[in-house]
Amino acid sequence: MTPRTPTKSRRLNRAEKREANRERILRAGRSVFGARGFHAATIDEIADEAGLSNGAIYYNFESKADLFFALLDERQEERIRHLRRTLATAPGAGPRDAGFEEEAGDATRSLKESRDWRLLMFEFVAHAVRTPTLAPKLREHKRRFRAALAELLEKRLSDRVPSMPIDDLALATIALTNGLAFEEVSDPGSVPATLLGDLLAVLLARPAAGTEKS
Repeated sequence: MTPRTPTKSRRLNRAEKREANRERILRAGRSVFGARGFHAATIDEIADEAGLSNGAIYYNFESKADLFFALLDERQEERIRHLRRTLATAPGAGPRDAGFEEEAGDATRSLKESRDWRLLMFEFVAHAVRTPTLAPKLREHKRRFRAALAELLEKRLSDRVPSMPIDDLALATIALTNGLAFEEVSDPGSVPATLLGDLLAVLLARPAAGTEKS
């Protein structure tokens, strides 16, 4: 049998190389920020973790904060995709919405298992709201997620009368999750696995039999 000639791998073009480097930097950023915190982490450490130069970091991101916002946006998009998948399933026949129950369980597992990320978030939010150049960007980031959640809630609750305006419901849901995350970070194990689901069931309760949507 004639030996097969090895095929040469195609060289990445400039745009592909930049995208590959960006992904390496984001992975390195997640690792270094998670281990060191936002303030203690340095561009030097992130560049070393990524196997790239400091110049490569600044070619893709304006600053350490810009890199962190990219990680926030990535995580936010992942959460929104998860919500869409979860809430695409049928709500079930019982008084409680099975989709919301599943999402609440996943969110609770996440806040218990991602302690480093939660600590990092609290640290960064406290820093950003005190920094005039970062505060508007943080507000925009949070409002995008709130708007996406409100849109999903509106679709999911189309067969019932919500207990409050949809935008307020989205804000209350986020506040509950963040508040429980704060309690779990400061007192590990204090948040019962079913608590968020129980609270959401009260907020998102279906109307009693015979109640008509106005």
